[in-house]
Amino acid sequence: MTFYEFQPGDGTRYVLHTIPSEYGGILVINQESSLWRYHRGDCLKFLCGDFNEYTQRAIWDYMEALG
Repeated sequence: MTFYEFQPGDGTRYVLHTIPSEYGGILVINQESSLWRYHRGDCLKFLCGDFNEYTQRAIWDYMEALG
């Protein structure tokens, strides 16, 4: 499990926990309010919790920047 904390510059703050997914990709838990599955360069799929398009964009941009 890996832990990330970041602020994209728009006044929001994100705390992410990541875990390798059994089905490929990485599970991303956002502040215990939403769960996503990330596949580098391909997609960020919402799995459950509170959906927010701005959160989706922030997580996607951050994970892609990690390289």
